Amino acid sequence: MAPEPIVTAIVLGTFALLFVRRMGIYPVSRSITAAVGAVVVIAVGAIGFEDALASVHVGTILLLFGMLAHVAALARSGFYGWAAAALVRWAGTTRRLAYGVLAVAAGLSAVALNDATVVLMTPVLVVALRNADADPVPPLIALILGANVGSVATPLGNPQNAYVLSRSGLTTVEFVTALAPVAAVGLLVAGIALWPVTQAGRRLEPVAEPEIDRPWALTSGAFLLATFVGLAAFPAVEPGFVAAGLGIVHVAWLQLYRRVPGEEVLGDVDWGILVLFVGLFVLVGSLEGTALIEALSRFEAGLPLAAATFVLSNLVSNVPAVVLLSEAVVGAEGWLVLAAVSTLAGVATPIASAATLIVLDQAGSRGVAIPVVRLVAVGFPVAVLTSAIAVVMLTVVG
Repeated sequence: MAPEPIVTAIVLGTFALLFVRRMGIYPVSRSITAAVGAVVVIAVGAIGFEDALASVHVGTILLLFGMLAHVAALARSGFYGWAAAALVRWAGTTRRLAYGVLAVAAGLSAVALNDATVVLMTPVLVVALRNADADPVPPLIALILGANVGSVATPLGNPQNAYVLSRSGLTTVEFVTALAPVAAVGLLVAGIALWPVTQAGRRLEPVAEPEIDRPWALTSGAFLLATFVGLAAFPAVEPGFVAAGLGIVHVAWLQLYRRVPGEEVLGDVDWGILVLFVGLFVLVGSLEGTALIEALSRFEAGLPLAAATFVLSNLVSNVPAVVLLSEAVVGAEGWLVLAAVSTLAGVATPIASAATLIVLDQAGSRGVAIPVVRLVAVGFPVAVLTSAIAVVMLTVVG
């Protein structure tokens, strides 16, 4: 078995590489990085194969799979592109668009994963802003703010929230009751921060409305709603079973009534997220009993845990930070602080959240560069202030 310092170095080195996008001419995938790290810690004897399998939290994987299946099905209806185009037509000006994007991204992210929201809204927004001959950066920053801050509200908003729901013992109702108000206040703060950086008078040209299958979109939306209701109505049932079960039924419905082969829908599922989590579970499992885990266990709920979460999220991104810090969390309050601060920290810097990186990458590939300085100038103060407010609301007021 490898010495403890070497194992710790392997795990932390893997975490550090998770958001490296390219090494020279070679592309780097965070899911494959995590998977390779997991293989290495098993190979050096840091964790046995059976223990590695036991470290994988099946409930989280099932919950994420169910949500990813719902999102893939809804996306195939054309809903996301249609919603973004409709928003552009409604807004008329870039400032109204920024605030509309903030609200729509927050709403969609709360019920259907923020990563999917930004993947499917960014291209339409880039086209609209290019045609307007206006500064495209503020509305795209609004997308980052809305997708991250809005996703705080529910356990379906982002992968780390799904993990917290599966691990914490919290019910969906308890989660939403505690964190929806945090998200609402966070969006207010984000809206105030957007005002000085948006342009009031720039007119937008309408964009072509993408095709949408409305019956399909309505039915897929109903499956998403049914999942949320099921999680709330049956708190004693494993959340992963509820989400995965309804996700499979959703795909089966498309196959039966829409004559869409299930393999096509499942082919759209972002399997990389599931591979990422499996790798992270094994990596963190290999640290059991190490000095690093003992050091993390000293962070108590409240400000110390919040500070550790904020800093770690901006070093290795929020998903790995949550999986690592979960080893030290005790009690419902600690889980809620972990979920809230890790997500709110996602707007502080480009590496803190996958959703943030997705917007940067997708916009950049379409010729719109979002300067890191401009993102941090808005996002970092919002992240710090909303995280502080979350801690107060969850530990003092709550």
